[in-house]
Amino acid sequence: MATDDDVHPAASREDKKVSSVEQSDPANQQETDSSRDRALGTDMQTTRRLFLSLAGVGVSAGAGCTTLGPDDDGNTETPTSTPTGTETDTPTTTDTNTPTETDTPTETDTDTPTETESDTPTETEAEETTEEGRETEEETNEEADDETVYDVTVDSVDARSMDMLDWNSQYAGWPYIWGRWAAYERFVQYDLENNVWIPRLIDNWSIDGTTITLDIRDPHKYEDGDEVTAEDVKANIVMNLATGAPFSEIFESFDEPDDKTLVIETKKSVNKTILEFSIFSQLQQAKMAPPYDEFYQRFWVDGEEGVGRDIQAMEPNEPHYVSGIFGQMRKDSEQYLMERNPEHPDADNVNFERYRFRTYPGNQAKWDAMLADEVDTVMSAFTPANVKAELPDHWQEYNFPGNWGVGLLPQHDPDTAPHISKRPVRQAITHAISREAVRSAGGPRVKTAFPTPAAISASVQDEWIDVDGTFGPMQGGKAKAAERMQDAGYEKNANGIWAMDGDTVSFDISVPGSWSDWVTVIQATVSQLTQAGFDARLNRVNNIYRIVASGEFKMAARPWSSGYARSSFPYFPLDWVFGRAYGNAHSYPGGEEGTEITVPAMDGDGTMSVDVQQHLADLSMARGDDVKPIVEELAWVSHQDLPMIPIVEKLEQSFISTNNLSAPDPDSLAGNVKWPCFYAPREGEMQWQGGQE
Repeated sequence: MATDDDVHPAASREDKKVSSVEQSDPANQQETDSSRDRALGTDMQTTRRLFLSLAGVGVSAGAGCTTLGPDDDGNTETPTSTPTGTETDTPTTTDTNTPTETDTPTETDTDTPTETESDTPTETEAEETTEEGRETEEETNEEADDETVYDVTVDSVDARSMDMLDWNSQYAGWPYIWGRWAAYERFVQYDLENNVWIPRLIDNWSIDGTTITLDIRDPHKYEDGDEVTAEDVKANIVMNLATGAPFSEIFESFDEPDDKTLVIETKKSVNKTILEFSIFSQLQQAKMAPPYDEFYQRFWVDGEEGVGRDIQAMEPNEPHYVSGIFGQMRKDSEQYLMERNPEHPDADNVNFERYRFRTYPGNQAKWDAMLADEVDTVMSAFTPANVKAELPDHWQEYNFPGNWGVGLLPQHDPDTAPHISKRPVRQAITHAISREAVRSAGGPRVKTAFPTPAAISASVQDEWIDVDGTFGPMQGGKAKAAERMQDAGYEKNANGIWAMDGDTVSFDISVPGSWSDWVTVIQATVSQLTQAGFDARLNRVNNIYRIVASGEFKMAARPWSSGYARSSFPYFPLDWVFGRAYGNAHSYPGGEEGTEITVPAMDGDGTMSVDVQQHLADLSMARGDDVKPIVEELAWVSHQDLPMIPIVEKLEQSFISTNNLSAPDPDSLAGNVKWPCFYAPREGEMQWQGGQE
């Protein structure tokens, strides 16, 4: 049984309604065990099969989720006052599971929202020895056997200046420091191609009603040689609960039958797949030791408020506890250097000593580094076809579903946006934008146009909604846009601009100025809107987060979902657009509990009213055949009322150079996880093969 200390003080309080989770995944709730051999079932070969088979809806969807704090990339999505975005995507407000922005970051033009104006770095004194900037203490051309660990440094990039990075990557704001995937072990890895879980720190698990059992890999040690125990995993989960994870109110107690088994009791039976994505996506950053033991005591035992803010305020210059396969060796103004962790159970699969990350802000800097072979890996960089064609042949590209992309965030507050806050105007705008033309302009090789404006991932819409029937594409062009505007009482003025009572429909679309492909997409969007009679302008900004957080905008280009595998299941993007995104900075009325949104009935007969937040709560608990009808109604509200306007969805792009490294096949598991350059080394599929320089 759990001890008194392991029962949260809130457990005795009256149960709250389960809030809409930021990333969840209402599919079936079969109470069955999952293990290394099964990995959620042998029948889940596609995203569609995973979720709908779980949901009992036939063959369809996939999922993924940030929750209990981190998303499936390990980031905590616990927004505070200033939202951030993702490629990882894309934050919001307090008490949510979206990255917080206590210090309002800047952005690079990568698809991973980060901003900075830094220059491409040079070598630091202790690290340079070759033109490529790789360090080595001895030179040898001798070929080694399988057990050789080369005294070399593999070079990679980070998207921000070193002085803007700290190692509180899981709990504080947007986790910019890319090396977190190497320093902190993920609970369970998600295969984005086959939509199955691959055990890592958590070796086996089961969810049976209100009981969750996690078996921790034995052995698995921290860099200091201590075993990762059930107490440590408990501390990690509680840190996520304290920083605003969804469903935090339903966790009742923890019990540790032994050092490698953690049993969690919940007050309610929640959708099994939601819980899996909520828990498994975490990175093991904490340990039941300072400072986390104190945070645990204050939040879980004492029930103190405000602990989450203290956790997020930490800015460690090095990882507190390394559970992953690389730990930090040194960090200075130009780089952070990581070294192989010999205590990691998979350390023998890594045959190079060091992994270095230097500042390369912006896509152009990354492209230049790849063209010049200055680096060996690039975690993420939007790379159009013309640039890809210029790269040396030894650069291996990896593409896998991003489940996010460019969308328009309209302001729904009538005082701030008197025209855009009207549904007919948003519908007219949607008709006027040819999503396929925008896709072609923005990079068709790695982008997909949405079949309909419903807030469901483009790749799975046809599995959940009637794309060719009830849910129309809303792509009627200028003619349909004019019809909607005229029906709403608008007329074109002498300049051909839509206006009402002399007030023109004028608005900027704010876009991160350094995200090159986003700028291209919005340029194409603005051109189409202008031709349709809207006074639309592109507004390139240095800090989109500050603008969105202030609420002082009419339209902003923002990720239409929170991204990751979780967003292939409808719950997560629906929850996102209906208020979770950016702390509802767009003032969407349906973001308020108890507010009903009235739209035309799906069958065309009259109207229907939907309490969006209650529907989301119902969906988070739904099972089997109950899932799809709720999804359809919520999707219909998003289709008609357009809380956000999705335009294109992207594929992720990641790169490994085979100039000095072996690289996994793009179709392999290691080529379909976030991210290959961090997962492949631990599997022995990214090994040094260039010899000692």
